[in-house]
Amino acid sequence: MKEHLNQTAGVRIPDDGLPFDRREFLRLAGFTFAGAAVAGCDTARVEKAIPYLVKPEEITPGKATWYASTCAGCSAGCGILIKNRDGRPVKLEGNPEHPVSRGGLCAVGQAQVLGLYDSKRLKQPVMNGSPSDWQTLDRLILDRLKTVRTSGKAIRFLSTTVTSPTESSVIRKFLSMFGGNHVLYDPISQSAILEAHALTHGMRILPHYRFDLAEVILGVEADFLGTWLSPVEFTAAYSSGRTLEGNPPRCSHHVQIESRYSLTGTRADKRHPIMPSERVPLLMELVSLVEQKRGKTSAAGLGQAKPFLAEIAGKLWSARGKSIVVCGSNDVDSQLLTNRVNELLGNYGSTLDLQSPSYHCQSDERELQTLIEELRRGKVGALFLDGVNPVYDLPGGDDWKELLSNVTLVVRFVERIDESAQYAHFVCPKPHPLSSWSDAETVAGTISVTQPAIAPLENSRPLVESLSIWMGKTVSSLELMKEEWKTTIFPRQKTEKNFAVFWNQSVHDGFAVVAPRAHRPSRLLSSSDRKFSPSVTNDGGFQLVLYPKISMHDGRHAQNAWLQELPDPVTKIAWDNYAILSPEAAKGLGVESGDVVRLVSSDSAEPVHVEVPVWIQSGQADQVIALALGYGRKGTDRFTAIGPRWIEGRSSVGPDGLVGVNAAPLLQWKDGRLCYERGGIQIEKTGRRHALACTQTYHSLDTPPLLGQGTGDRRHFVQYASLASYTENPSAGSGPHHSSQSMWPEQHQYKGAHWGMMIDLNACTGCAACVVGCQAENNIPVVGKDEVLRNREMHWLRIDRYFMQNEDNLDVAQQPMLCQHCDNAPCETVCPVLATVHSEEGLNQQVYNRCVGTRYCANNCPYKIRRFNWFDYPRNDTKENMVLNPDVTVRSRGVMEKCSFCVQRIQEAKIAAKAEGRQVSDGAIQTACQQSCPAHAIVFGDMNDRASRIAKLIENPRSHNVLTELETRPSVGYMTMVRNRPEQSGDSSHG
Repeated sequence: MKEHLNQTAGVRIPDDGLPFDRREFLRLAGFTFAGAAVAGCDTARVEKAIPYLVKPEEITPGKATWYASTCAGCSAGCGILIKNRDGRPVKLEGNPEHPVSRGGLCAVGQAQVLGLYDSKRLKQPVMNGSPSDWQTLDRLILDRLKTVRTSGKAIRFLSTTVTSPTESSVIRKFLSMFGGNHVLYDPISQSAILEAHALTHGMRILPHYRFDLAEVILGVEADFLGTWLSPVEFTAAYSSGRTLEGNPPRCSHHVQIESRYSLTGTRADKRHPIMPSERVPLLMELVSLVEQKRGKTSAAGLGQAKPFLAEIAGKLWSARGKSIVVCGSNDVDSQLLTNRVNELLGNYGSTLDLQSPSYHCQSDERELQTLIEELRRGKVGALFLDGVNPVYDLPGGDDWKELLSNVTLVVRFVERIDESAQYAHFVCPKPHPLSSWSDAETVAGTISVTQPAIAPLENSRPLVESLSIWMGKTVSSLELMKEEWKTTIFPRQKTEKNFAVFWNQSVHDGFAVVAPRAHRPSRLLSSSDRKFSPSVTNDGGFQLVLYPKISMHDGRHAQNAWLQELPDPVTKIAWDNYAILSPEAAKGLGVESGDVVRLVSSDSAEPVHVEVPVWIQSGQADQVIALALGYGRKGTDRFTAIGPRWIEGRSSVGPDGLVGVNAAPLLQWKDGRLCYERGGIQIEKTGRRHALACTQTYHSLDTPPLLGQGTGDRRHFVQYASLASYTENPSAGSGPHHSSQSMWPEQHQYKGAHWGMMIDLNACTGCAACVVGCQAENNIPVVGKDEVLRNREMHWLRIDRYFMQNEDNLDVAQQPMLCQHCDNAPCETVCPVLATVHSEEGLNQQVYNRCVGTRYCANNCPYKIRRFNWFDYPRNDTKENMVLNPDVTVRSRGVMEKCSFCVQRIQEAKIAAKAEGRQVSDGAIQTACQQSCPAHAIVFGDMNDRASRIAKLIENPRSHNVLTELETRPSVGYMTMVRNRPEQSGDSSHG
């Protein structure tokens, strides 16, 4: 019997005209269990709780156990703490003791726990496309290795950057035994930085960037707060330099020059959009201006000086030795010029450390091109692939299918079948990093430990164990790791004499600090005879910039639904990639957001084309197209089933049902390196539309004029000021003050605690780590693209992004918005069943089993932060349900939900304090959003405790609330955003 949807009531109505059948009536009437009994005669599954016969000493049922480990979401290697409940990891937090990441954790890191329970992970080895077992696989691989060696063909190991000392050592031993080379390439490569330093300092090295020591920062196409190299580390360092403490206030000056609006660009004090073809001339001119300040005359760069460069050069020169210039382009000329500027300013040895460099980007694309040529000539007999996916993420990926077919032995180490694994003879499933041993040295001298918090959930095997078995030695990854540490790492420390004590302490802490390996780079070598040229020529067409999103990076996280549904911090779009155009460019082309266009390259012998929807973005250079990498991954068609599957005709996905489009075919090789920019792009309209799920419908703090008259007003949701105004008056930027008189009597007397939160908008970068941290902690479901299109996303915490035009700058303000836990809560007065009530400690509580779903509370909430469960969202997979936090109720259909200030954490801290006979100390309770924030922008505590940090912040002149004119009296406050500018025009009070 066909059914259709009554969209008003949300009830399925059979075509026979009856509103619902008997079973539907029972369900709607609330008789869920009765309806289930009527539905069938099968007995319910019996669930048994079996207690320990002999309880392990370290495990108490219902109490969390914590393990220190290392995040594997990217190559940055941040320190993490794994929360384990009853034998399963349920939450990740940053390790506050880790010297690199300092306690923060990005959105990707927070989402790694979901990947652990992914039901699509490989469950056993695969041989020629069919399930196999390890014994058979080992025997056949060894047989083929012998065949390859006798044939005289080469053995190659292709992987991403290996930061693990143990894994690197085992790979070297394996290749030494069988003969072969190790080739490194990173899908998002920064090899140009290493090559530039090889030319200028005599060592192929990646500096350790110290943004915390910089007073003036110039970023050129480097999204160092979002995706570039080590964003969690850089965010913590960047925020520490803008605390506004002291007299004068400490606030570094940040200038960003870029072609697309990046997350880092939204935080800049000054931002200048450019085209990629302008970057090298701009850097040449900057070198010339800085050399002139040293008293040395120099020719200007190609006669294309920008008027703002003189001001930048002056500020950099005034902060010699305390400034930093970073460039994110994979172009050697750009990096050579960047090195020259930093050397002229005396930044090497202070803000750029070459003695203790970073190791998380070591790729060499010249070696990769050599390998490609060897494959074409048929010289490679065995190829091992780990962490790389050349069929997907390299230009000409289709060519790799043929290249791999000509190799006698292709072995792929991977967690799930991907584009390259389809063409491998043997696929070896790797365990998730949360269930295996490993290590990482991402910054010289800091060795991080990865330890398992759960046994592997599949029949998987670590890479190092596989290689050891093929070398004829069966050794566990733990034994291999301990052997490597005893041999190479323990001698690098001088304080501990006993290796067992050193090892146990390192595992407990999650890291060890040892002496860095010796690096002796030379001073800047001359490159004056080099002829610099732009990486992209300005031929009058559009210039394309390919970039990684904070959620997808190079596509390795495409199977993670939390990250797919995470709105981009700048565009606020989830579930897609898109061609970003400026308003002027879109107007000239006659396209609107959502129009599908064809991007065609005209600068190559064989044109490449990709079809993507358009998104119009303010602040982008007019002749630039920006397109995100990492989409169109194999297996993402699984997400089209998320949400109410019986609603048809609304899904809008990429080719073959995949999420987004693979942009890697638009990459190109140039001078032996991967180039993420190219010119000569033509745009063709296709006449089709593609729905983009944008989570924010208004983008300005300026209200539209009333009836077309006047200029409108400025909303004071976000308050901001210039540094000059703040120095003169700490309350600068404050909006209009409203009377605190109320027609209602004081209803709430907080005799104990009164919980509140302060969010420093000057520290917040909008990175969305708090959004995913909240989702992981509070069992927030993924609703799917169809529901996001209907504005039904379920995130308890959203980050509002506003554009503000101030003179020649288009500023961006990021404001986290969550339940304000109002003292005079508008939601409480309209609920007919008292499902939303006020606690004696100031929490606005939601009683789920009372809620009948009237949604009156959502209608009456001026902050629009309440979420309604329209459907029972998919939670059918038992394995994936293991990620649910047992401390938080899983809500059902028809229930309203919203931020609870992580009340479960409040109660846990109160119980622990009571058991120890003390009061809850300030800082003992951290909400999930607060704990994950790399910028430490969120403070939570008891507002009644006058000695608490939050009470002091409330008294700060920068403190303010949102919509105070409504007399809601929110318990969430904000701190004014301050931009380091001399002018007064940046103040919201002057808007």
